[in-house]
Amino acid sequence: MNGYKKKAQEKRDSIIKAAQKLFAEKGITAVSITDIAAHANVSRVTLFKYFGNKEELAKEAMLSWIEFIMMEYETILSSDLPFHQKLLRLLSLKLTGREKIGEQFIHTTAWDDPELLRIIKEMTAARALPKIIKLIDEGKQAGDIDSSLDNEAILAYFSAFGPIVRNPEYIKKGKAFQTSMFNLFMGGLIKNWYNIVDKDTKPE
Repeated sequence: MNGYKKKAQEKRDSIIKAAQKLFAEKGITAVSITDIAAHANVSRVTLFKYFGNKEELAKEAMLSWIEFIMMEYETILSSDLPFHQKLLRLLSLKLTGREKIGEQFIHTTAWDDPELLRIIKEMTAARALPKIIKLIDEGKQAGDIDSSLDNEAILAYFSAFGPIVRNPEYIKKGKAFQTSMFNLFMGGLIKNWYNIVDKDTKPE
């Protein structure tokens, strides 16, 4: 990459990062192109040179965030950590990832874009799902998961936990409730969960 292309890419990346930060803090609707340009230290003309409108920038910001999270997942899944530690880190990443991106950014109409949803689905199917299946198989081989359990059923179990932690009531209930729900989830999946970690353990 020559100097001009490198500089252009750096400027594009700085605009995306500025948009991610502001969208996460205030939501897409409350943030203007002027706000983003000022935060990225570029002019509005420069911003429009890279992105046609705010909606296009919002989608690019989301895809960039998803790519970052996907790489984090892959780093954890390819590590030499024991099965239950990998699972703990994945769950922790899921929770902190939502905090970083912001609930207002997540619940935006940009997610209704069919092209964005198609790309996310392809990324998940091609990169995340095979590694999650591999992790489940590792858990079975290590004796941490009952080998008779169907992988598809385990994936459905993972999916069922998502709406629980996304519910505002989950946060309002406090640490004791959150810890109990987490241990119920882990205890339903991993053999002898309470012998592996302390009773109060939850993702860090």
